[in-house]
Amino acid sequence: MTRLVVVLKSLALASLATMMFGLFVSSTASAEGVGAEPWVTNPELYDDPAGLPSGGDKGYIRAPESAFVSAHGGIVSDIIYLNRCTGCPGTGCNCVFTKSSINDATSNQTYIGGVQQGQTMTITEFSHPQAVWDEFVTCMRAVYSPYDVSIVETDPGQTPHHEAVVAGRDVDIMRPGVLGVAPLDSSTCEPKNNVISFTFANAHGPTAGLTTAQHMCWTAAQESAHAFGLDHALDCSDPLTYLFTTSGGGSCGVRYYRNKLIDCGEDVARDCVCGGRKQNSHTKLLAVHGQGTVPAPPTVDVTMPTNNSTVVEPFSVVANVSDPRGVGRVEVLINGWEWAQVEGVVGRTAYLISVPNDVPDGILDIDVRGCNDLDSCATDRTTVTKGAPCATADTCAVGQRCEAGRCFWDPPTGQIGDDCTYSQACLSNLCSDIGGGDLACTESCFGGPNDLCPDGFECSAPTGQQGVCRPPPEETGCCSTGSDRNGSTALLVNVGLGLMVGLIAIRRRRRR
Repeated sequence: MTRLVVVLKSLALASLATMMFGLFVSSTASAEGVGAEPWVTNPELYDDPAGLPSGGDKGYIRAPESAFVSAHGGIVSDIIYLNRCTGCPGTGCNCVFTKSSINDATSNQTYIGGVQQGQTMTITEFSHPQAVWDEFVTCMRAVYSPYDVSIVETDPGQTPHHEAVVAGRDVDIMRPGVLGVAPLDSSTCEPKNNVISFTFANAHGPTAGLTTAQHMCWTAAQESAHAFGLDHALDCSDPLTYLFTTSGGGSCGVRYYRNKLIDCGEDVARDCVCGGRKQNSHTKLLAVHGQGTVPAPPTVDVTMPTNNSTVVEPFSVVANVSDPRGVGRVEVLINGWEWAQVEGVVGRTAYLISVPNDVPDGILDIDVRGCNDLDSCATDRTTVTKGAPCATADTCAVGQRCEAGRCFWDPPTGQIGDDCTYSQACLSNLCSDIGGGDLACTESCFGGPNDLCPDGFECSAPTGQQGVCRPPPEETGCCSTGSDRNGSTALLVNVGLGLMVGLIAIRRRRRR
């Protein structure tokens, strides 16, 4: 099975080094130089992240920060050059790279390669049909389209750029056993200019439900992203992944940089090279390159219940929702209010969502909204009747009005700290006890110095416990003992996802 290079270096040592990441296709792979792994021949310089013996399918190469060319003025180029090494080897070949102490795409110098410094390595020309190359280029442009990145097929020359070599085989650089390799600056985690990455296209074929071009796109997207400070990720739908299939063995489709926090790692979660335990590859690339083209929303088609039909509880909504990026979530809104939501599943297009039984009787305008992970959404509607259309608000839920046979809530306006009697009146969708008697709009939180409550509010719970945001207790000018930082009157609130209304507390008004 194809393998990605694993980086499990401790953060203390990783902060001193730059790591070379790659895709492995066999159980052995040399690191720096030809022969035994460097953590075997030079244990004082290189650590085996898997622990000796590693089996040879995991490793990294440390390199100093000086191996990267500084970005002029701190500006990182938005150009990614896809180099297919036309005519190589031969006269005019532009894929002759010199093993060096630096990475510089403008002078064809690379830190990568199993030869001595000063020696050259020639990458053989892309060997697949033109149709495969065209499909690959289209895929790369789609994967990078949400960012202000220019994917080009002509060498930018001395203009700062990133070079993704997509041709040849691992033996061309004397690193047998790899599908791709690229450097990552782990000492600063800053994006770099003029980095050369290698995707050994001639060793790629169809795999795990992917075409040859899509397989190459996965590798090239991963290797090129290392230049921008991205680590490996444990999600098979992201190009930074080490995983080939879903947990159930299904295809993960074309990989896109995902807008969600994902554990770093290859086989199991580990500390990220750049700190923390998770990364959001989309936001990292957005921070480097800025906004590109917002992708089109999913297609949504409600198939059940049919329009103008009658339903009885319990009932469900069935909809087909599809998106090239995959579906991030599917929501069910009834008369303008979200009553249900499910997460998207890789490879799934048909969604069955149960409608809560406490939806009041009446005419129901059911909107199914499908969104991808970048919050690009589309909606399809079906209108049904449950029971009898409402005549007055007496048959509706608390706080709802009745018009034209429909029960509905007005749009929420309640800010945190405002009085409330039901959660749907609050912008936060949470009306709860904030400290002792009446109800107010609030937000859930976890106690601690960084409780994420707005200014003027604090979490009602001790560190690590879940509570709600509330104004801090008023100073009484008297001494008391046995209280936590929230005061002796602190009330712990066990707030679950389904908490709506019902806890009694002292009313605190929102600070103006």
